[in-house]
Amino acid sequence: MSNNLQYSRDLEENLRHSRDSSPDRETPRNKTKRIKVGNDREAQILQFHEKVSDLLICTVCLANPNTEIYQCHYGHLMCIGCFYRLLADARIKDEQARCPKCRVDMSRNSCVRNLVVELLLSELLSDCIYCNATMSRNRLESHTKECKGRPVNCTYIKVGCTWTGPSHSSHQHADECDFQHRPARDIIAHINKSDRKHDDQIGRFRSVTSFMSHAKLFFTDIVLSPHRTDDFIPQLFYESSKFNLFGHYWLVRGRVQGDEHNFQRTLSLKVVLKGKSSMEVEFCFTRDAYSTVDIIPEVSRHSYTAEDSESDYVEIKLVQPLDLNNLLAEKSIKFRLYMAQL
Repeated sequence: MSNNLQYSRDLEENLRHSRDSSPDRETPRNKTKRIKVGNDREAQILQFHEKVSDLLICTVCLANPNTEIYQCHYGHLMCIGCFYRLLADARIKDEQARCPKCRVDMSRNSCVRNLVVELLLSELLSDCIYCNATMSRNRLESHTKECKGRPVNCTYIKVGCTWTGPSHSSHQHADECDFQHRPARDIIAHINKSDRKHDDQIGRFRSVTSFMSHAKLFFTDIVLSPHRTDDFIPQLFYESSKFNLFGHYWLVRGRVQGDEHNFQRTLSLKVVLKGKSSMEVEFCFTRDAYSTVDIIPEVSRHSYTAEDSESDYVEIKLVQPLDLNNLLAEKSIKFRLYMAQL
């Protein structure tokens, strides 16, 4: 009996010793090792995100797109801005658009969106440019709206203060801003400038509303097709088919200013009367019913005579000027034309 009791005690002691010396037991040394392994794992994840981010770049601007992503026939990626830019450049140069990576032919029909890459990029980690906080790209937009490091204007910007700084410093600046103690005579010039800008906007709005109230107001949807001049160096121009308004035939002609080396391009249109007649007309171009490109409407007037059957060119002002590439990338450009006979 005594031998069995001693054997049981020895067995318990051996088990206790074995359990204390087990590598699975979280001793301080093993805890440090686990933390180190965890840090290595985090570094590996960050490294993986960086490698994937370096692979999923636009072949033109070499950046990770935040917008729609298109791919050529062989899978090379392009952000929507660069994609339309390549198609617009080819339209201006009268060439076939090609992928800058593999030189395969490209068109609106041959290139498709890559939704998988768009979703993958939205889940990759990225740093906030204001506070360097790391988060997934799909959270960056909402974060930057509330980030304490985002740039904001002074509270007194409307009376002339030009200070811009991080959001967390705005309250301190507002308390110390000199413009809160400026006399009225020092800020009246800035207020007058703001009023003039506001008056211009009101004048444009009144001009459009007055134009839309004409008794003889008609509209037609026009389709502008690209053509080339017969010059030694052919120039791109657009022209619509003829349409009938006020008992006469008309057409719209357009020109593009700015070559493939210019990022800022303009599109100008003029209304041409086919035939000899005299009348005074107001006209205004807007986007057509299915377009996504916003246009700032401008009312123009021209007095047509037998000797002067073409109006002056009117620049089409876009809310987003780079959207002109979207229009040039299409096979044709569509607008809605309003005309009123005075």
